[in-house]
Amino acid sequence: MTLQIALLLVGLVIVAVVVLSSFDKARVNKHFHEAQRGRAKIRRVTKDALALIDRTLRSASRLDINPGPLQQSKKRFLKSDAFIPERKPKDADDSFYETLESFERVAAQPLDVDTSSATSWDNEDSELISEVHTEPRRPKKRQSMPDPQIDFIIDLPGKKPVSRDKALGIYKQHEYLLEKPRSIYGLKYVEGVWSNLDNDPETSQYSDLFLAIQLIDGKGPISESELNTFGQLGLKLADTLNRPSKLSMTFEQAIEKAKELSDLCDKCDAIANINVTAAEGTEFSGRDIEKSAQSRGMAFGEMNIFHKKNDEAQGCRHMFSMANLYEPGYFSPDEMDTLTARGLTLFMHIPCTHNPVAVFDDMVETARALSEDLGGAMVDQDGKVLTESGIKAIRHQIEDMEDAMEEWGIIPGSETALRLFNQ
Repeated sequence: MTLQIALLLVGLVIVAVVVLSSFDKARVNKHFHEAQRGRAKIRRVTKDALALIDRTLRSASRLDINPGPLQQSKKRFLKSDAFIPERKPKDADDSFYETLESFERVAAQPLDVDTSSATSWDNEDSELISEVHTEPRRPKKRQSMPDPQIDFIIDLPGKKPVSRDKALGIYKQHEYLLEKPRSIYGLKYVEGVWSNLDNDPETSQYSDLFLAIQLIDGKGPISESELNTFGQLGLKLADTLNRPSKLSMTFEQAIEKAKELSDLCDKCDAIANINVTAAEGTEFSGRDIEKSAQSRGMAFGEMNIFHKKNDEAQGCRHMFSMANLYEPGYFSPDEMDTLTARGLTLFMHIPCTHNPVAVFDDMVETARALSEDLGGAMVDQDGKVLTESGIKAIRHQIEDMEDAMEEWGIIPGSETALRLFNQ
């Protein structure tokens, strides 16, 4: 009897252990699956958030730029001791063309894509052949278009409508392989205006399509490999939609143009700045800074620094900005009564500024007024007293940059310039 009781007790213990083990295992499995679902939800939310950010950045206007404090900039600064070669005096004809260019600034943004000398792919052997595009299909009204100045464009004309989801679906399956900024545009079948497919409703339909990829960005010019990948994307769309494909230029021309644009960026992507420093042992008060800045038309704004607005509203909405010369580089709006600064820096991003020479002149006068109001001194980027010859040297470099950009048909401060230089 004693043995039976002992065996019974052992059996009960074994059953209890099995039950507890099963319960713990079930609880662990439950927590594991909950964690898995939680991680999956986090991944899904993160993916959706990134997609939303991507759509927002792609659709947002880039014409309202707020430059940050100079400590955050990696761009080149103009020197006040740069060599100034003699500039060729302008004759009467030059003055006429200069006046003409001032009118052209009003229409700085590109309105059309010239495909009259485009080339096309033969879908059978993928060879590039010249083809004259003579169909007068382009309406004058524009809503959204690629920029032939800085984009490589593939035109996919078509007489029958194609739905947004069909065209965008094919595009999205392959465009993730690309790094440079790219977009797909469509000519709306009913409205007759161009738009970016990413921003349109699902019910939209299009006749013609444009694929565009930027030839250069902050990482440099496009590579031959990426250009080939983009070309294959164009061919895939053309084959699937049963359309011809026409290029804005040959691959060789695109690579060469990308290198030339890179040289232009190396020459023109720079910041002009003037510093106003306090006398040794003194500092500027926050309220005095604010009062003097406002008297010169500057307003406190984004990134907690001051900005001079572009009232003409052509191109970039900002002319130049003013930040704290020393760390942290910005001003605290709630601490202006107690804030002090040993120096200020006024600066402008030259290629992203409309009419940069005139803006620089305004910035010089503003720096002079601040110096007089606050009892400071104007110095250059190296801390040397900024003389009239130094101002002239900086101004001359800005003139050369503006000339170089306009030789390319790129107006400083235009949307094209912002896309090219605001990286």
